[in-house]
Amino acid sequence: MSIVQHLSPIGIRRSAASAAGSIVVDGTALDTGHRERGLGRLVSGLLSGFAELSAEHRLDLPLATLRLRSSARERADGQSVAGRAGDLSVLESWTLARPRGHLTRWFLNELLLPSELEGCRLYHATDPWALPISTHFATVATVADVIPLLFPEHYLNRKHMNWRIYYAALRRADRWNKCTHIIAISQAAKATISEYLGVPGEKITVVYPGIDHGQFRTPAAETIARVRDRYGLERPFFLYLGGYDYRKNIATLIRAFANMRRSDVELVLAGGMTPRQRVDLEGVARRAAAPVRFLGYVDDDAVPALYALAVAFCYPSLAEGFGLQVLESMAMGCPVVAANSSCLPEVVGDAGLLADVHDADDFASALRRILDDSTLRQDLVARGREHVKQFSWRRCAEETLAIYRTFRAS
Repeated sequence: MSIVQHLSPIGIRRSAASAAGSIVVDGTALDTGHRERGLGRLVSGLLSGFAELSAEHRLDLPLATLRLRSSARERADGQSVAGRAGDLSVLESWTLARPRGHLTRWFLNELLLPSELEGCRLYHATDPWALPISTHFATVATVADVIPLLFPEHYLNRKHMNWRIYYAALRRADRWNKCTHIIAISQAAKATISEYLGVPGEKITVVYPGIDHGQFRTPAAETIARVRDRYGLERPFFLYLGGYDYRKNIATLIRAFANMRRSDVELVLAGGMTPRQRVDLEGVARRAAAPVRFLGYVDDDAVPALYALAVAFCYPSLAEGFGLQVLESMAMGCPVVAANSSCLPEVVGDAGLLADVHDADDFASALRRILDDSTLRQDLVARGREHVKQFSWRRCAEETLAIYRTFRAS
């Protein structure tokens, strides 16, 4: 039976069973708006890797997950996201009572978590919004990226007061001096963490994320046909799937597509966007005379089929911590054209094409090569399927456990 501890903002109420000595992993991203974003996918994947090892009796450390106390509906949503790649019920769970607001929750975590977690041996902060520093336990933090610090004019302006407060605290040197160790999700992320947060490189270990190979495998022909009909995808198309904030660089992608001057193919943009983002991008497409289709939010069950249908997946991002969609598309046999910036050359390797992130003509040339050269396309498909095999959540969990063994408090 799982050990459940109820932690409250005014103290800790322990269960009768003792959980002293546990390693506690922050899984609260699965109970907030992060659960559908990159952070939620990272946390759910890591925990699913732990669950797989536990089910095989290979989890040799006492491990518990920290979750937020949620309503039944919210809890079910979080579990559905987390459970896509594994059954998390085999892991112990500690439940934390907190207000839902990010800034209030961050402040209370900073203030109270060190005492509330007394008795654990190591705490893994999967989100630096919850980074308790204590002399009683070791602290390992996953820092996926510091992208707002790279583009402060877009992410740390007066419209983003929460982030301004948070990143001001994040840049305090004593915070990282007292943290036991840091996990970065790519070599590029490690470099920017070291540069912008002043953390010595020897204090950072890179652990690559994985993908759910069970989810991203070739769908049945009926599923592909159903998705094609649902979205009216009659023509060949290039696909982008993800967010639409500044660093995603989608305007450049639209201009690159327009520069191809091809009427036999279209650009499909999938993923939720704000009304303002849609108006702006529709304006870019109209001025460039580019045939662009906006799908909006796409259900998880349709994503593999979209990858399978696309001529290629396009990822023109200016900066990423990792870029899971690159691997997902490769797993589905979809060639990749990605920006030659940030971590993307590292993630893509020789299994895709790289183009100048700032040059729409260069991106257009790469798109044209994939569209017109069937031999190249087949080669990239084969390379991608082989390349993606090295990325799994089990491997991510095993490498993370190795860090726990090194740094847990004695």
